[in-house]
Amino acid sequence: MEHTIFGLIKRRGEIAGQHKVAQKAADALKADLDAIDRALVLCGYQDDPKGIAPRGKYKQLFGRNELKLTIINMLREAPADDETIAAHIIASKGWGDDVHADVLKRVRHAIQRQQKDGHVVQDFGPDGCLWRLALHRAS
Repeated sequence: MEHTIFGLIKRRGEIAGQHKVAQKAADALKADLDAIDRALVLCGYQDDPKGIAPRGKYKQLFGRNELKLTIINMLREAPADDETIAAHIIASKGWGDDVHADVLKRVRHAIQRQQKDGHVVQDFGPDGCLWRLALHRAS
């Protein structure tokens, strides 16, 4: 039992230290926000700066046209659903499951853009909704 208590005390101290560092970082960010709010007011901004929506950093996972070309190359092999396409991309890149939701979202957006451009079409078969390349006819 003493080992358990010692381990818990040690772990609590580590977490308390991480919390202290995170709190200092949060305080510094809050000070930066306050300074920017004051600068906005000085520059004539009329609205409440707190109404500006927070944004996260965009994480670039793919190079220019990489996702689009990967999807097209996969669909050249066989029709596939968005989940299969995302899983194939994650496996081929060697990524973990932690990016699955992000990659799936990006695959879905890319497929929707390609559908709008007429490059892919939905194919409703016995396995559900699959995507396949559109057949372009020569005029």
